[in-house]
Amino acid sequence: MADPITRLFRSCAPNEALRPDDSRYVNCDDVRGENLARLYARALQRADPRNPEVKVFAGHRGVGKTSELYRLKSFLEQPDDSGQRPFLVIFSDVSQSLDLNDLDFPDLLVFQAAEIQRQLREADIPGFSATTEYLKRLWDDFRGVLGSEVSLGGADVDTPYGQVALELKNRPNARAELRKAIEQQSTSLLDAVNDLLDVATVKLRENGHEGLVLIVDGLDKLTYRELDHSGTSTHDRLFIQRSEQLASLRAHVVYTVPISLIYSPQFTQLEQTFGGHQIPVPMIRLHERGASASTMATPGMAKLREILEARCRHADVDFSQVFDTEETCRHLCTMTGGHPRHLMMFIRAAANEVDALPITGDAVSKAIRNYANSLVREVPDDFWPLLRKFDEPQDDIPKDEHHQEMLLLLHVFEYMNGEPWYEVNPVLRTIPKFRE
Repeated sequence: MADPITRLFRSCAPNEALRPDDSRYVNCDDVRGENLARLYARALQRADPRNPEVKVFAGHRGVGKTSELYRLKSFLEQPDDSGQRPFLVIFSDVSQSLDLNDLDFPDLLVFQAAEIQRQLREADIPGFSATTEYLKRLWDDFRGVLGSEVSLGGADVDTPYGQVALELKNRPNARAELRKAIEQQSTSLLDAVNDLLDVATVKLRENGHEGLVLIVDGLDKLTYRELDHSGTSTHDRLFIQRSEQLASLRAHVVYTVPISLIYSPQFTQLEQTFGGHQIPVPMIRLHERGASASTMATPGMAKLREILEARCRHADVDFSQVFDTEETCRHLCTMTGGHPRHLMMFIRAAANEVDALPITGDAVSKAIRNYANSLVREVPDDFWPLLRKFDEPQDDIPKDEHHQEMLLLLHVFEYMNGEPWYEVNPVLRTIPKFRE
């Protein structure tokens, strides 16, 4: 059996999204200001199934979006006290199957077609087949359009579009031809997928379900790039220019989107299609606005301690033995700014500075200093004057490209306490250049 510090290290994997039934999961609604999973579930449950809802879900990277989407899935799959029937939820993660550095609408379309077919087949709905003549005919047409220029040998006859998504990811030289072929049949493919969704919904309702919900995770990680001199970006191309197609699936859909898009001037256009006001998943607030998180006594600091205690229980480690002093624990938690992934990253980095528990104050300082050094290398020179404005809490953040990038790269954090406010990443405050 591994030693205690190794078990703790393994229990604090920063990129692992936890499901609600995981013993390490801790509910943070009370220190975030919103129960977004419940709000989204209510909206979808109350919507007319004949008029599907399409929603976007945003938040800082590593803040726990995927875990909240798992909670949403859990809420939707369980009947509630009002007699609401459960949904069948198709949950897919784009980042596991597509190249987020070069992703366009055709890629997402074939990925969705493949996932919907595959998961409907696995659901084994009585009286329903996930393979239709319409989709088979389209597949034959698609192969004909490609001709011999791109080979798709070995494609599963029941879910062939999964092979196309795989080719788009693994063979960048063939993307142009593949996307051109997909675009030629994009309308027909959407129609075929919607036909499949319609039939599946009818059969689900006959078997005690309310209908279907599609959750598409991973799009929040889509790389931001300027595509031309007009200012069009990869985010605009997918979420703005293709918003009508994203909203055309005949089932409730939740898409994750990059947080920078929420603060883009173009976001009003997205709301016109998707409707509703979007609330990003905020950071854990370590203090009320204008106050200080100087002790572990604030609700937010106590919540971070609860998260660490859950990780220790999972690792079979005595929490009282993890840090050399209470001040070491407090300092580490404060420097995270309430960012869950940074909490995991700092605890792991500090653990690597010592041979065995406890983690010392010097180890925590080194871990934070290493992250600060990476920020010095990363932050552009013209960002520093803008970032200093967020040394004090701000009511709003400008909608220009620089500030969008600050949110995307975690230079500025967002908090919620009835109203949002914005503060600089606390590690930036430790950098001399920030104070110049």
